Amino acid sequence: MILAGRNETNLRRVAGAVSDFGVSAEIVVADLSTAEGVEHLGSAAQGVDVLVANAGVTHAAPIGTTDRDELDRISYLMSTGVVRLCEILVPKMVEQGAGTVIIMSSIATFAPMRKGAPYASAKSHATAYARSLSLEVGPRGVRVVAMCPGYVHTDLHRRAGLEHLTKSVPSWMWLEASDVIAATERALRRGKVVAVPGFVYRIVQPFLTSRTAQRVWQKMTRRR
Repeated sequence: MILAGRNETNLRRVAGAVSDFGVSAEIVVADLSTAEGVEHLGSAAQGVDVLVANAGVTHAAPIGTTDRDELDRISYLMSTGVVRLCEILVPKMVEQGAGTVIIMSSIATFAPMRKGAPYASAKSHATAYARSLSLEVGPRGVRVVAMCPGYVHTDLHRRAGLEHLTKSVPSWMWLEASDVIAATERALRRGKVVAVPGFVYRIVQPFLTSRTAQRVWQKMTRRR
């Protein structure tokens, strides 16, 4: 297993945890919001059987208040860099006739986000890429799925200063990481290319673009 991220301490902690299951892990310290970081990981991860593109941040800000460099980092981390990493690693999967690509996208693919256009557009781009990639490499033995969860209990919101959402967003809208993992396994077994974890999200997903849904969503998820 190859683990990539910016925090070496956390990477070593996870590497130690997976070793309890008899899995050896190599760590790659890299900032995947930069081209240099993605190229470094791509070089280190040649020949992998499974790629999980899970790096991400959340972002909320009024139009015109995010500087250019931050917008570039958001875009590269969650869309452009994902494409580049696949361009590096997937050809080898095609060559060997097998492989799996899991792109962690978001329900924002389907739901416009007030003050969150850069985030929503990045996730929409990643999902669209997964659809097209699957058409190309699926017949050659490489499975591709874009997972589009809603709110998931991770450290993401705390690090972004949005911890208040754990209280303002109803409990039934939250998923556990294990829920997303199980949904990903099901999606791969069933050959789905885009999947939405969570029964509630699957039910409401077709209606998320309606004005009524947007008003309700904005009220429940109001950000400070």
